Amino acid sequence: KTEDYIDIIRPELPFNYFFDDGLVLNFYADLERLIEELTTKTEDDKVTIERFLEDIKTKYELTDHVFLQNSLHIISNYWNKEVLKGLVNFHKVEVFRSMDEANKRNFKDEHTRRLFNSFASYMGSSPFKAPGVLNVISHFQLNSGIFLPRGGMYSIAKSLVKLGEELGVSIETRVRVEEIIVENDVTRGVVCNGEARYADIVISNSDVYNTYKKLLPEHKVPAMFLERQKSHSAIVFLWGIKKSFPQLALHNMVLSENMKEEYEIIFKDGDIGEDFTIYLYISSKTNPDDAPEGCENWYVLINAPHLQGQDWEAIKDRVRAKILERLSNILGEDIAQLIAFEKVQDPRTFEVQTGAAFGAIYGNSFNGKLSVFFRHPNFTGKIKNLYFCGGTVHPGSGVPLSLLSAKIVSELIAKQSGKDKNEKRVSRPALSARS
Repeated sequence: KTEDYIDIIRPELPFNYFFDDGLVLNFYADLERLIEELTTKTEDDKVTIERFLEDIKTKYELTDHVFLQNSLHIISNYWNKEVLKGLVNFHKVEVFRSMDEANKRNFKDEHTRRLFNSFASYMGSSPFKAPGVLNVISHFQLNSGIFLPRGGMYSIAKSLVKLGEELGVSIETRVRVEEIIVENDVTRGVVCNGEARYADIVISNSDVYNTYKKLLPEHKVPAMFLERQKSHSAIVFLWGIKKSFPQLALHNMVLSENMKEEYEIIFKDGDIGEDFTIYLYISSKTNPDDAPEGCENWYVLINAPHLQGQDWEAIKDRVRAKILERLSNILGEDIAQLIAFEKVQDPRTFEVQTGAAFGAIYGNSFNGKLSVFFRHPNFTGKIKNLYFCGGTVHPGSGVPLSLLSAKIVSELIAKQSGKDKNEKRVSRPALSARS
């Protein structure tokens, strides 16, 4: 059971959305309160909101087995009742309409449209280029709810370690993977610190671009999947704030006025404009021990372009000043004077520390109407017994989809072996390779 491995709570008020014209939309965990909030403060009525909630639920139900739970790249996966139902109703998921176009059809109020357009950034993409099917992301936040693992995201990793150890998995850290061994188009293991480590199966959860470039340098890169537009990256300011703000929730977002311009500057110009969306996360709202009494720990993130030779020091100074100006105006306080601690991360940080190619933290973007079909598969037909999982391959980025990619891989391996998923292998082990 999940609760045996990880302690999860559901905050009553998980998300607040702020607009520069003074409007604040509180996203309550309770759906009835949320609907009342939206219908009271925007021009969209209850029928509109409920229709949207039903629509994104339908999108989820139609895409779950087709896209989220299975590989898109195995023909036999399409021959079951759930998948065929999804294919028959394919027109309902709005693949050929952008997220922005879909939201213009859904909502009258500009604030509501901008709010739901912001969900594209969860996949490193532009709502004006990404397909409307990505509105399914908001299904999880609205219909399913936001949940917080006590101890933060790292507790998810710790829970997987605990489960793995119970199943007899040997986990080694601080071991650099230098190469994936391939003989006659069959993977044989990996090279770690100059030593060959042999295995029947190798799974890479590194950035798939770097897996090919650095671990499989002799093998042709599948350009169809990898030579595509990269996602945006981020700049993150970690601030220790010497005050508590009751008007802020666990998650907060200050939305840009001109979202289309914001994303055009990121993806076309490789820069950050003056008007950008600010995301602010404060874990001490639910875990008071994360900050001293009367203080808060702020995680402030803005979308940024991937690495293209920019002057990041100049960009950081410019956007920091703008963030402080906007947050100070909203909160009625000079935030700069309240910063007791600061640490900054930018696309260079993510490239070095996480192996994200070009600092693009979501791998490829989902910009493009058929982009969901051009994510690298969880396997390769060129090399037998080599598999891929993580946020840069199918089905997509973010912790939930990364975990689903691991689920897909485990099922592919079980099917290949012809054995029950719970049956232990008695030959050489599988290796998970992270460079």
